[in-house]
Amino acid sequence: MAGYFIAVVAFLLPFVVATTGLARPRLLLGVGAVLGTGWVAALAAGRAEDEHGRQIIPLWFLAGLVALLYLIWCGGLWLGLRLRRARAVGSGA
Repeated sequence: MAGYFIAVVAFLLPFVVATTGLARPRLLLGVGAVLGTGWVAALAAGRAEDEHGRQIIPLWFLAGLVALLYLIWCGGLWLGLRLRRARAVGSGA
């Protein structure tokens, strides 16, 4: 349930910001990249170990999950920008 909530927030945050025009798309992409990099670092530092000291979850798997979350972030941004442009064209501006 927490993963679904995180994915929804990762989609809605850039979607709403892009739809309202509060920030530039490059800024939103950069913020998402910084958040993703920090999240991978935090997940790598907090990985669980088994009784022999080996990591239970591989780092490539954690990085893949964060990359998927970044794709969701970019999808929200893309859809928000498309909606904003469609509204601008429809209003004649």
